[in-house]
Amino acid sequence: MIEILMFHRVLPKSKIDLNDAYFIRGTLISQERLEQIILEYLKKDFYFKTISSLNYDSKTNQVALTFDDGYTDNYLYAKPILEKYNIKATFYPVIGYCKENTIAPLDYYYHYVNENITIDNKENWIIGNQKKTFLNYSITQQKEFVKTLKKINNSKNRVSYMSTQQLIELDSLNHEIGGHSLYHDIYTKLDENEIREDIRETKQMLSNIGIEIESYAYTDGQYSSTIIEILNNENIKFACAIKSKKLTNDGHYELERKFITENEII
Repeated sequence: MIEILMFHRVLPKSKIDLNDAYFIRGTLISQERLEQIILEYLKKDFYFKTISSLNYDSKTNQVALTFDDGYTDNYLYAKPILEKYNIKATFYPVIGYCKENTIAPLDYYYHYVNENITIDNKENWIIGNQKKTFLNYSITQQKEFVKTLKKINNSKNRVSYMSTQQLIELDSLNHEIGGHSLYHDIYTKLDENEIREDIRETKQMLSNIGIEIESYAYTDGQYSSTIIEILNNENIKFACAIKSKKLTNDGHYELERKFITENEII
């Protein structure tokens, strides 16, 4: 049996506001929850693997932990737990934000929600129609939208992305670093040339810091046969989705993942 788990942000429980937009959305879990999950899989005699090291011919129970987007809290709070149990994981950073020390439009959006939207209205902004409208924008349109919002404070709770040096360190510790686009564009909204260019630039940016990638995580879990073909042509051997569409006979490009929240596995 092979299971692949998907995480995003990780913080100690003491630092989590239950009304935080990331927490409500499910993309923020506690460090304690991460450790609990690891212990559950250890108790069930699962072997922990990176995506590229999974053995699909083996009958042993294997689990891969994946962390999307590349938030700094992965380095600060997930890494120590992984080290405690000598576990290697796979990290999928949005490399453009890591290199430029910037954050995504969605991060600005969530910070605006946290600072300005009342609890009664938060659901619409986080999982309702307002959020759906925002996600339907291109990255350029999202950037224009957040410019119209009230300027967010540089609060201590503002997120950041791992530095390239931190990614290099994770790679040196035998964690796997994979691709997750330059700026989190949804590939199914781009044309074929744009997709190919983004994948190539993502690979090159990581290669420039000494990291050669073998796996990819689709942004928002969205993919198509065309995207699979491009990844294959670019020598990417594995790709993580959320739910498989079973578009090909080679499931290595449609790896299903379980979305882990603080209270459930989806």
